[in-house]
Amino acid sequence: MRFQDRTDASDTLIRIVKQHIWDNLSDLYHVEMGYETHIPDRVREALRYVRTATARHVRYAPDFLVVDSRNPDNVYLLEYKCTQTPLFSSRRINQIARGANRDSLSWEDIGQCESEAFDNYASLNEIGIRVAILNYIAYHDRLLLCDFIENIEELHRDQVTSATQRGSRTPFVNFDANAMRTLQTFLAETHEIPSSSIAPLFEAACSELQQHLSTKHHPRSPYART
Repeated sequence: MRFQDRTDASDTLIRIVKQHIWDNLSDLYHVEMGYETHIPDRVREALRYVRTATARHVRYAPDFLVVDSRNPDNVYLLEYKCTQTPLFSSRRINQIARGANRDSLSWEDIGQCESEAFDNYASLNEIGIRVAILNYIAYHDRLLLCDFIENIEELHRDQVTSATQRGSRTPFVNFDANAMRTLQTFLAETHEIPSSSIAPLFEAACSELQQHLSTKHHPRSPYART
């Protein structure tokens, strides 16, 4: 998937979740503060290949801030991730399972995130900054997940040819999607909002996301032909 395609998918994810969920939770402020919208193109181009910790932080800083107006101490940074293309190699999936001391893993269980981004969120957490990841995984049975970075269970990391950047060598972290909470549960537990009031908003968001952001199997995947 090309960079512009990934950007379009991310924009679609943010738009749908904002429309169906954040705009209907009046006690929560969902504020844009991201690199893509606030840093000029020429500056982003200059930083594109800089590998210092500072440049990494700027490039991968979470794009949103969430503040609970009833309890402003309950504040955290929020990053959106959209994954539509699952792993398909049984060799690689078995390698991840062995490395994580799991008897088995299904391709539906495995999420992925750029390792530089993942490590930046973990570094922020280490200095006391709360970071939550809102992850839409088109091929998972619970489409819309959200959890704080410290609760996301890393399974494996290495230098791989990513299905989202064919031909490039992009470092990725694989994580256990099953260990993350759904966005509905996350909001209910983090903000003490009745789950029953979030459920219809969550279901509406998931329904529209499925329409616009379906699973895209890699052309070499056996599932691409079924």
